[in-house]
Order: sequence, then C-alpha cells, then structure tokens
Amino acid sequence: MARQTEGKLILKQGPSTAWERAVVHTARIFAIVTLVVSVLLAVGFTGAGFSAWLSFPLSLLITYLVYAGMTRKIRRRRKILARPFPTEWEEILQREVVFFRALEPEDQARFRRELQVFLGEKLITGIGFDLDTTTHVLTAASAVIPIFGFPDWEWDQISEVLVYPDRFDQAYAFEGDTQRNTLGMVGTGALNRLMILSKPDLLAGFRNQTDKRNVGVHEFAHLVDKSDGTIDGLPGVGLERAAIGPWIELVRRKMEEIRQGDSDINPYGLTNEAEFFAVASEYFFERPGLMERKHPELFAMLSKVFSQNLGERAAALARERKRGRLKFGRNSPCPCGSGLKYKKCCLYRSRRASH
Repeated sequence: MARQTEGKLILKQGPSTAWERAVVHTARIFAIVTLVVSVLLAVGFTGAGFSAWLSFPLSLLITYLVYAGMTRKIRRRRKILARPFPTEWEEILQREVVFFRALEPEDQARFRRELQVFLGEKLITGIGFDLDTTTHVLTAASAVIPIFGFPDWEWDQISEVLVYPDRFDQAYAFEGDTQRNTLGMVGTGALNRLMILSKPDLLAGFRNQTDKRNVGVHEFAHLVDKSDGTIDGLPGVGLERAAIGPWIELVRRKMEEIRQGDSDINPYGLTNEAEFFAVASEYFFERPGLMERKHPELFAMLSKVFSQNLGERAAALARERKRGRLKFGRNSPCPCGSGLKYKKCCLYRSRRASH
C-alpha cells in the first residue's frame, strides 16, 4: 500500500529534478513562441476571411501539442518510477552488487530509481539466447555505478545494449574458430548508440570483486568519457579546465609505470589513453581503498571525474566484499537491513504492491 501511494504521488508531483525543470522550461519557451506565431497567423487568416472561431482554437491546440510532445518523456518516466520495484531485482542487487550494498539506505533508494529508469527507457537485448533477469539487472547496474555522483545524468549516448553469449571478434561473431577476445565495446558509426557486452564477462565482473575488473563499468566509463563527444581518455565531466593538463601528465606517468612493469593497473590500459581511463575506472569502483593507497593522485583525480568520494565508503565496500555473494531465503534477515525476516519485509511488501 505504501508503494502504491508513493507511485501515485510520483505521477502527480510537479517538476522535481533539475532534468525535469530544464525540460519543462524549454517546453514552455517553445510553447510560448508557438502560441505567438500561431496567433499572428490566425489574425492574418481571419483578415483573409477565415473564421476566428476556427483559427484561434487551432492556435491553442497546436501550442498544447508542442508542450505535450516536449514533456512526454517526463510523463513516461514518472510512470516507470511509479511501478513497484520488483523483488527479484532487489535480490539480485543484494546478492551481486557490492557497490549497492555499501550505500546508505537513502542512496540505495536513489540507486533503485536510477536502475528503474535505465531499464524502463533503454533496450537490453540478448543475442542468441533468452535474456535472464540477472543479466538484465547487472547491465543496468553497470550503467548506474559510474554516474551515481551525477543525480541528473541522462544516458543520451546510448539506446540499446546487446548482450552476447560469449566473447566476440572484430566482425562481432561469437561462434566459430576465430580469435574471439573482445569482452565489450561501445559502438561507433553504424553501431552508434549501441553497446555490446559478453554475458560471461559481465557476470564475472560482479562476482569477482578482487581483480579490479568489471567490463560493464569499463564500457559505461567510455560513455562518460564520450560526454564531450569524443572517447579520448579526457572526460568532459568532473575536471575543471585547470586540471586538464595535470590529468594528461598523470595518465602519461601511470601508463609509463605499466610499461615498466611497476604497476598493478591492467596492462590493457596501454592500448591508448581512452582504454587507460576505462581500466582505471574499473579499479576505482571495485577496489577504491587499494587505489587510494597505491595510486593516491589517480584516486583523487577520478574522485573528481566521477564526483564520488569512494574513500568515505571504502570500509563499507571492503566489508561487503568480504561477505561475498549473499544467500538468503524467505526466512533470512531481509537484505534491506530492517531486522525483519525477508518474507515479512521486502518480499511481503513487493507482493502486496504488485496485486
């Protein structure tokens, strides 16, 4: 009942986020311009003999359609957020996503909303297999983690994620005897706004929390890098103009350390500056405490880039990483931390809300 009430409030509320306010503001401007132009045209048509009873209502209708069309995404998103958060999604987050478990309750609530929006607005398609819920949710979690420091982030750079059953080659083939060593990629050209992920490597990224690797986070870090239009290892967010030079120099030094065998950063980062940024991002989100000790300058820079102070959550992340994958049933303590049994807390509320 509480979740149903919350859903109704979401549908009725006014613009509540910076993104919604920006959309409404732009829509109002276009609507006003449309109204002025259409009224002027209506006056002209009336002078030419057209009926004012037809011209002016038509002007108002056109204005309404412009405003409604431009704010349609807000209404669609509110319907997405008004739905109950599925119990199965919660179980997957609690079992698989250490980043989520280490968050405070209010931040977990925001993580759920971000995940709901991504899954409601983006396509995630299994290629050659039926997509399971775990893969579906972990793909979205990969998108939420790197942008969690930006509450109003919009994933305009992507429309669909294709999940392959295995690694693939340069021709995107995942079967045969070809050299298939690609774990994931962000599409360009004809594949613009697409991402491809290997399912086994996506799952392994969340289930091995000590190797500093997560292909989902890696690929979405590329899209954060692309926020300025180019994937070049120089992200368009987080860094002030004065920090760009020091960042470039830091990347050069860190790549040289890898080249000399004097670094624990993934050697794949030597491919180019863009890949260095992506592998460093994997390290940052999976082992922030270790990065802060071994690479304090890089850790500080990435904290600015992603607008997240993982140093404050390092202890919680280490604790949750030590707990490993959670196993719980109906009689287990609820993963939300309420102290109640799972069947009497989140499982019960979710089932009540869905009926």
